[in-house]
Amino acid sequence: QDTIHEYLETMISVNHAFTDRSNALQHVQSLSADLFFLHTRAGRLESVSSRGIGQEWTRYQKIEGLKETISTREGVKNQALREYESIKENNMTEIKRFDKDRRRDLIEMLKGFVVNQVSYSDHFANMWGKVAEETKVYANRSN
Repeated sequence: QDTIHEYLETMISVNHAFTDRSNALQHVQSLSADLFFLHTRAGRLESVSSRGIGQEWTRYQKIEGLKETISTREGVKNQALREYESIKENNMTEIKRFDKDRRRDLIEMLKGFVVNQVSYSDHFANMWGKVAEETKVYANRSN
């Protein structure tokens, strides 16, 4: 029963790990979509011509503000991407460790099974040897 509890705890941990990975990926994708929108908006503002000096200055300020926002968001996205890659790498490391532990547990279980089978075989061989000795008397009487 302890093994069952260990596996249940492991499965809960695995679920949390993959949820963390999924959330990190969703965050990166959300930031990528935001950046795409900001780049599109900046491109539209740059392609529009202004009619007067005041409008040109306002357009220029908006474009510069968008460029700053884009730069900040790209930094946030890069950080989120590094975090996602780190989570992904940690998950892979844990999966490899878990596989190694499971393989080791399986080998130990098989070793125990073989030892038990050998023990039972020896026990039954001894029992049949005794039966053969005891029935040898009956075989000698009939001759």
